[in-house]
Amino acid sequence: MISESKYCRLCEGTLEEITYLCDSPPANNFDETFQKDKSKQKFPLILDYCKSCFNIQLRHCLGEELLYSNYTYITPKSTSLSDHYLALTEYASNKIPDFKDIDVVEIGSNSGDLLAFLKPHVGSVLGVDPAKNVAKIANDAGVETLNYFFDDSIAQKIKNTKKLINLVIARHMFAHNANPTEMLIGMKNLLNDSGLILIENAYAIDTFTHGEFDQVYHEHMFYYSVKSMGNLLAKNNLFLHDIFFSGVHGGSIIFVASKQDHGQTLKLKAQIKLEESLFQDGKIFKIFLNKINEVRGFVRDKIANAQNNQQTIAAYGAPAKAFTMFSLLELDHETIKFCVDTSPTKIGKVFPISNIPIISEDQLKEQNYDILLVTSWNYKDDILHKASKIFKPGTELIFPLPNPTSVII
Repeated sequence: MISESKYCRLCEGTLEEITYLCDSPPANNFDETFQKDKSKQKFPLILDYCKSCFNIQLRHCLGEELLYSNYTYITPKSTSLSDHYLALTEYASNKIPDFKDIDVVEIGSNSGDLLAFLKPHVGSVLGVDPAKNVAKIANDAGVETLNYFFDDSIAQKIKNTKKLINLVIARHMFAHNANPTEMLIGMKNLLNDSGLILIENAYAIDTFTHGEFDQVYHEHMFYYSVKSMGNLLAKNNLFLHDIFFSGVHGGSIIFVASKQDHGQTLKLKAQIKLEESLFQDGKIFKIFLNKINEVRGFVRDKIANAQNNQQTIAAYGAPAKAFTMFSLLELDHETIKFCVDTSPTKIGKVFPISNIPIISEDQLKEQNYDILLVTSWNYKDDILHKASKIFKPGTELIFPLPNPTSVII
């Protein structure tokens, strides 16, 4: 159910502790109803760092059944994600010849939104996802999706029915696997000699310099930098030769890799130098801890002021990161009366331990509230764009990250 690592999972190097954040229940595992018994299992969130390969990892890993047996995350619909899918498509089409005829496989494809976007522009698409419920959503929407945890055996299964793949994509799932080497072997064996691998992940440098402590939850076992991803790829005879960035999910990086050595772009070389300066003497981790204290102080002051003025506080967004936000700040239903979300898989459920109920935007119209703590702060632009339509005038929106601020609607 839970394993503790005393050494680096990528290179077996010696680890140094960065910080203990808090104990938290597994993200995306909601209760069906309010629970009087608050003894539900919580597990520690402790970050460790390997100086040998620059890997940052959680000390404790939870088992796949505990993390994904009741998975509720469905890729949201948003303008920012649609723009991101377009950027990914344009990048790949400029790099791969005869793009309209290529075969694409996405690992951890969730509800298949990216593949649905790509489908009209390429020869074929195929998704692989371990969550049975979201794989069904994708298949029902016409995006062929295999319901498996991806490894080399699944790669071989795909190779038996398809030719070698031109483009393999893994978006925001590399951090979710305790054994990324096993996954990389499968991806490599699936790829043709001239194909590309695009690995998208939350960028460790953004996570730590922005103080995004809520990116730390049990599904995120690794926090990748250019240095650590480059070392991991090289260990598996793959070459990292380019990177590009996206604002989605609070700051993401796309690593571009292949079987052939195409050299390193100037952008990649510059980023490596930047990272080396930030990792020197643990500078990046000092920034991280200072930012956590800043955010904690900001939110607690806002809550204390609201309570003094007898104002009602709720939350907007029930993403995985909200589990860490509520746990670290010790927030429960006595402080946060309810949480608003748009996902049908979450509405009507309850956050474990904190017992904060989740309601829909339609139900929000019937509620009394003055302040909303925006736990889906990474969709700030999308939320502000529709704010006047869903929030009552005078509502204060608190955006805790990356720079603590509030907005009156």
